[in-house]
Amino acid sequence: MTRCVMYAAAVLVAVSSTVVVAQKVTSVDELDKTMKRVGPAQQGINKAIQSMSYPDARKNLPVVRQAMLDAEGFWVAKKKNDAVKSTRETVAKIDALDKILATPSPDNASVMAAFKEVGGACRSCHQTYREQVGDDFRLKPGTVE
Repeated sequence: MTRCVMYAAAVLVAVSSTVVVAQKVTSVDELDKTMKRVGPAQQGINKAIQSMSYPDARKNLPVVRQAMLDAEGFWVAKKKNDAVKSTRETVAKIDALDKILATPSPDNASVMAAFKEVGGACRSCHQTYREQVGDDFRLKPGTVE
């Protein structure tokens, strides 16, 4: 019984430590701030994957996943169904990467392929809705009203 309670407590702590509070994104500025959280997290994931430190790579996935979920609400409100679809596909690819990283001995080729899939999903939305200005990205003018 005590062992069961200890396992349950450990699971509860693990789950609660990865939960990120949802942020309602209603404006272009809020979307921009949300998306700016993704870059550093993606860089951390990439660095950890390159060093084959897969548990460390998983630590930043909730940041990216939550940013996508927050952005989805913005796209729903703006009635941009293609962006909603793209956001959901990105979340699915993040989840697929997480599943691979969670295995006891992840195959590096599979990890790299899944990580590239996440990047490709991000890129597809960026091509339509974001533009790069110097080292920064912003929403393309006129894409949402």
